[in-house]
This record gives sequence, structure tokens and C-alpha cells, in this order.
Amino acid sequence: MIDLEEYHPDDYKLRDIKAAKKEVDEIVDIITMPTEKISLETRKEISKKTVRNFRDHINKGFLEYRKSVTEATGFAVTEWTGEGSILVDALDRQFLDLLGGFGLYSYGIRHPKIVAAVKSQLDRSPQYSQEMLDPLRAQLAKVLALLTPGKIQYGFFANSGTEAVDGAMKLAKLYTGKKGFISTLKAFHGKSLGALSLMGKHVFRKPLLPLLDGIRQAPFGDLKAMEQELISARAVGDDIAAVVLEPIQGEAGAIVPPDDY
Repeated sequence: MIDLEEYHPDDYKLRDIKAAKKEVDEIVDIITMPTEKISLETRKEISKKTVRNFRDHINKGFLEYRKSVTEATGFAVTEWTGEGSILVDALDRQFLDLLGGFGLYSYGIRHPKIVAAVKSQLDRSPQYSQEMLDPLRAQLAKVLALLTPGKIQYGFFANSGTEAVDGAMKLAKLYTGKKGFISTLKAFHGKSLGALSLMGKHVFRKPLLPLLDGIRQAPFGDLKAMEQELISARAVGDDIAAVVLEPIQGEAGAIVPPDDY
């Protein structure tokens, strides 16, 4: 069964290098061991430990938020392996993947061509120095320049979507010399300060107010409302650097705008 017994607050106050090394050795052993050689009992223990580690070291609220994952059966659904559109947990239970890693698995899980390329690159160099010139990053930037609509020449690679939005906001402010933005109601752009300021949902914004000023929101898909926000901003002297939109609103429920939007 899922083990959610309370732990004592003093358990994690002291630095313990030996304990840390033991934990590292255990996970390395699991990673390097062929999956078929890891017994079901060992995988059950991994599942229990994963729940405890989420609770004690990541976010215990996540276990409540993901009740379908933690409480559906006696053991939590612990991600183990997968292929194509099928995810398999540590107890060999199969699930149909309808999330796709937030869009990362557009080619499916463990696509053989992608796995082969990653393995080859790991054998060559797992991480570039950041000092010398990286040929793969340079080539990818060119590919993106060729694929992107309009005359976009340069690419900047960020770690997440929210960093990309913050970067776009900075570029807009630098280029226009203006500070204001218009976003849409129910919009989701990320949780860093800039992107969060564009957010159109109070549940994310309210606990962290005040955010950046000069932000307006209009209903998504309503071009007349957007134009009115621009007119109002101009009338009161609020300079708008950019309008920030999702092509399709995801967090709001996969909302598709009108074709002429």
C-alpha cells in the first residue's frame, strides 16, 4: 500500500554526505540494471519510496492534486518505461498517454530514430563546454529560421516556455521603448514574474500580487475587444509594447479562436 506515514521534522535538518552517497548509488544501480532484471518486489519498493520522496522533498500537495495517480490503487502510478503512446508503470500496468509530455512526445515515446541519435551524441559529448562553438545548436538555429514564418533570423534557446515569454517581453520593450502589454482572459503563459503578469487566471496571479504594471487583458478570440483595449491604452497614455497571445488556449481548455482572429 502507499506509505504516507508522517516523518519527524528533524530527519532532514542535518547534512549527511554518506546517506546522500548511498541514495545516489542506489539510483545509479537501478538506472544501469536491465529492466527485466529488476524484480517486481524491488519495483514496489521504488514506488513506495517515490511517493515518500515527493512528499518529503518535492511537494506533498502534488500527491493530493494527482489523486488519480496516487490513490487509484494500492500502489502509486510510478513512471517506468513506455513506447509510442503507451506508458508502463513500475508494476507493469499500461496506460494510454494522452498528454504527450506537454507536447514533447509528438513522435511518440522512445521513437527509435530519436533514441539512436541521442545515444550517438552521448557517446560523442553529453554536454558542450559553453566556451567553444556548438555545431548542433548553430544548425538548429538555422533550421528554425527556415521554418519560422516571416523574416526571423535569430533564435535563442531557453529552458522553458515561461523563460521564452519573459525573453519575448524584454525584446518587445527594448525594441519599442514601451512597457505595456495586452494579454487575454484565461491565458496561461508561465509562472515566472513577467509571464505570470500576463496570466489571465486569478488562481495563479492573486497570491503574488502586485505583479508588473501596464498589463491589460481582453477576452480571447474577440478582436473588437482587443482593438478597444488598444484604443483605451492610447487614450490614457499607456504605451503598449506588444500583444501576447496563445494560438490556441491550452490551460483554459483547448480554446480555438475564430479563423479570422
